[in-house]
Amino acid sequence: LLFITILTFGVSSVNAQDSNFYLGVGAGYATAGGELEEDYKGGIHINFLNMGYRFNETWGITANLGSAGHSIDDSDTAIGIGAFSVGPMMSFPVGNMTWDLKPQYAFNMKGVFRGDEAAEFGLEDVEMSGTGFIIGNSLVMGGGQGFTWSIDIDYLMGKFDEIEGPGGTAELDDEEYNSLRIGVGVRYNF
Repeated sequence: LLFITILTFGVSSVNAQDSNFYLGVGAGYATAGGELEEDYKGGIHINFLNMGYRFNETWGITANLGSAGHSIDDSDTAIGIGAFSVGPMMSFPVGNMTWDLKPQYAFNMKGVFRGDEAAEFGLEDVEMSGTGFIIGNSLVMGGGQGFTWSIDIDYLMGKFDEIEGPGGTAELDDEEYNSLRIGVGVRYNF
């Protein structure tokens, strides 16, 4: 964090931003790590909402709503994990692109099971809840108003600490979930 702070204050100029607000979407691949590392496969990651507001050329704030799906080996069951996160955004020039560094707190992380075997064992009515932290990175091509695209590399580290089902709610023993998410995004700058 000290290095990032020094680097941020050391940057004196960033590519001019004609736009302060953006909305976007994205998709890519998500690895399965933590408690899911052994039996789960990597899957699709969808960023349903990627939005940000720039206070100036370097500083801003971002909010994201994303989801990843991971199938279970030798099963028709999968787990879907969604996270809503917010945090600061720091922008740095990289040639004719902009690198957005977006550390975020995922204050709402949910996990649900789907598939025939999940229904058979009553897992479709089970929902896990937790929190996490995302180290978000985007290389944004283009600038100004209108459409731009980005290459996104995010790392989510989270823990599920509660499970809810038909029988009620219970605490979990901090089930870890980690995921490297690599994809592309499209955003519109207003």
